[in-house]
Amino acid sequence: MRGSPAPDGSVWSRLPHELGDAVRPRIPEIARACIDAIAAEIPDYSGKFGHGPGRATAIEQARRGIERDVDRVGTPAMWQADRLAEFRGHGRDAFHNGLSREAVQAAVRVSSRVTWRWIADIAREAGLSGDVLYGAAEGMFADVETSMAAVAEGYSAAEAAVSGTGERHRRLLRALLGRRTGTFKTEPSKDVEGLAAASGLPVPERVAAVAFRALPGAPEFPPGLLPEHVPADPAGDPPAALTAAPDVDLAGLAGLPPGWTAAVGPLVPPAEAPESFRIARRAADLAARGLLDAPGPVIWCRDHVTMLLLLADEFLVAQLASTTLEPLAGLSGRRREQLAETLLALVRTRGSAPELGRLLDLHPQTVRARLKKLAELFGERLDDPGERLRLELALLAERALPDRG
Repeated sequence: MRGSPAPDGSVWSRLPHELGDAVRPRIPEIARACIDAIAAEIPDYSGKFGHGPGRATAIEQARRGIERDVDRVGTPAMWQADRLAEFRGHGRDAFHNGLSREAVQAAVRVSSRVTWRWIADIAREAGLSGDVLYGAAEGMFADVETSMAAVAEGYSAAEAAVSGTGERHRRLLRALLGRRTGTFKTEPSKDVEGLAAASGLPVPERVAAVAFRALPGAPEFPPGLLPEHVPADPAGDPPAALTAAPDVDLAGLAGLPPGWTAAVGPLVPPAEAPESFRIARRAADLAARGLLDAPGPVIWCRDHVTMLLLLADEFLVAQLASTTLEPLAGLSGRRREQLAETLLALVRTRGSAPELGRLLDLHPQTVRARLKKLAELFGERLDDPGERLRLELALLAERALPDRG
């Protein structure tokens, strides 16, 4: 579990579009040159990249990677999560294909060197300035560092999964989520510290828990959606994950297959990870019932704090709605709905009839008639700040729990 990485493209974004336009038509040539150099200079790759399907696949992968990097030229900076995930994948593949860590890192260096030489030659041919060449070199060298680190991370993760570290990650996850808030100090306990040390993961200052939910018949959780350094067990009991940098680490969850949902709890100290997980599971439950607006597969609890608080105890909030809004009980459905809408606007804004009319898109005379009726029904309660708060909560609860309205 790590902090947020630096944004990618900050150097490339300052370079002129002309550089990208000049390089783009030559990308297939650059990709072939990279693979030829790797096969010639690194013995471990000579057989794999020298000829046959392996060479064609490698050239296509190189082409896509160079194209992605060139697309950053002259564009706003963006997070590098996707790019680093790809290089972690290269590291994992290298381990499973029997290549050494040194070989795959050497391949990154060779490919970067060849790419830089091509870009430099193309830039000179296009008449671009020395400042452009300097900026491109700076971007390339920065990319080499982050790419090498990501390759090493993916390689280590694949190695760890075989050696048992993957299970230690899951044990750390269960230890953090299984603790009860209030029964310990904010410092990590010795058992958690021991598991973290065994897993090679420092316990961060803040973590967010993730609760997964899969509908019956949903496909298995796809590999590669989460970085290797994130302790996760989507198929476990309970299905969960923990991250110190949710915005970066969880970017891949946008690719969850149909039938899967992930709810991200609030960032909290590790001692309160069970509470973050409890809130995440609650959000997943409410979304499954249609009570939270979740347009995609990922539910961010930070976007639904008010509704999560309001629905923390559904029975109690339903009782609040029933007793507080009792004066509306004898009205017909449509009339009740109209008055409830006006009442909510009134307790929220304390506006005049013309102001409420603009807010509700109604004629002021219509609003005045409704306000007169509400005054008859609720009387002095409309002037009491405490009662107005109760009315607002009750009206929001009624909207959130229409089956209990």
